[in-house]
Amino acid sequence: MGEDAAEGPVPLDLLRAVADPVRLATLGASVAGPVPIDALADGLGVSRKEVAEAIGYLRGSGLLDESGRLEVEALRAVAVQIPVRRPLSDEPIGGPWTADEADVLSRFFDGDRLISVPSAAKKRLLVLERIVQSFEPGLRYPERDVNFRIQLIYADYALIRRGLVDEGFMDRADGAYWRIGGRYELPVDPSEAPGGHDSIETSVPQVELRPYTHEMVAPLAKLANDVRVSRYMSDRFPYPYTTTNAIDWIAVATADEPPMNYAIYVAGTFAGGVGAIPGEAEMTGTYEVGWWLGPEYWGRGVTSTAAKAFVDVLFERRGVMRVWAPVMGRNGASARVAEKAGLALEGVSPSAYLKGGVRYDQLRYGLTRVAWLYRR
Repeated sequence: MGEDAAEGPVPLDLLRAVADPVRLATLGASVAGPVPIDALADGLGVSRKEVAEAIGYLRGSGLLDESGRLEVEALRAVAVQIPVRRPLSDEPIGGPWTADEADVLSRFFDGDRLISVPSAAKKRLLVLERIVQSFEPGLRYPERDVNFRIQLIYADYALIRRGLVDEGFMDRADGAYWRIGGRYELPVDPSEAPGGHDSIETSVPQVELRPYTHEMVAPLAKLANDVRVSRYMSDRFPYPYTTTNAIDWIAVATADEPPMNYAIYVAGTFAGGVGAIPGEAEMTGTYEVGWWLGPEYWGRGVTSTAAKAFVDVLFERRGVMRVWAPVMGRNGASARVAEKAGLALEGVSPSAYLKGGVRYDQLRYGLTRVAWLYRR
C-alpha cells in the first residue's frame, strides 16, 4: 500500500494559508490562472509587495505552482485527509470479527462502502481483510472482475487491488487473481442455515419454491404428462411422463445437498419446477438453470417470479459465479422468463436442436455474479 508520508500540503497548511485575508484572496484568484499581482493589489487596497509575499507563502505551502496557478491535486490531497463527520450506523459490521475489530471497521466503512484507507498498518490490514471477504475461495477472477468488485467498495480500485496482493490476501498470474489469505467463516451445515433446506419465498406471496419430497410423485406425474409442457423442453424431460419418471426424478432431486431443484407451488398447489445443473472441471461455479410450468398457470408471471427468486438464491447462498439458460428458439415465453429473471441474451447457435423432426436455434441467456451484484 506504500508509506503514509505524502508530499504536498496537509490540512494545517491550508488553515494557515487562509487565516490571512490577503493569502485567502490570492488563493481564490489563482483558480482562474496565474495571480494578477497588480490587479489583485489594487482590488484589495494593499501593496504589490503584500500580494507577492502571499504568492510566495502559498507556493511554499504547495498550494500554487511556479507560474502562480492553483495546484488542484494539492487541494484534493488535503481533502482526502480531512475526516468526514457522519452519523454512526446502527447496523453491525458482519463477518468473522471480534467486537474490537468490528468497532475499528465501523470507523472506516459506511455499510459496504469504504470511506477511507487507514494510515495505521494494523487497521489497514483489517480493512483489506474485510474487502477480501468479497472474493470466493478457490475461484479465479479476471482483473476486470476484481476491479469491478473493488469499485463497489472503494473508488481507487488499483490501490486496494495492489494492497490485497502485497499483503498476501490475493495472488495473481496470467491476468487472473485468486484469494489466498484472510480468515474464513466456518461453513454452516446447510440443514441449519436459515432457509437452507426450507421453502424459498418469492416476491409474490402465492408463489413458493419447495424442496422436492416423495409425496410429490403423484402431482408431478399428473402435471408433467402434458405434451404442451415438453414441446420445447430437452429430451431429458420425457413425454409421456409416467409415475416411474416422477419417482426417478424425485430420487435425483432429493439426493442433492443442498437442493438444486425445487417444485413451484402456487397458492399451495404443485405447479411446476425450477432447478440448476452445476458445471464441472473448468466450468466449476457455472450453473445451467431451467424451468417448466403446468399450462393452467401460464401467462400469470409465475415462472419469471420463481426463476428470479431461484437465481437470487444461487448467487446469495451457493457462491455461484455465473448462471446460464439455453432456450429453444421458438419458445418466446421462456426467453421472456430468462430476461425477467435478469439474464441477458449472449448468443445464438443456429439449428442447435432437433425436436420432433424440426430444427431450432438455441438462444443462450446468461448472468454473471458481477452483473448480478451491480443490478442489486
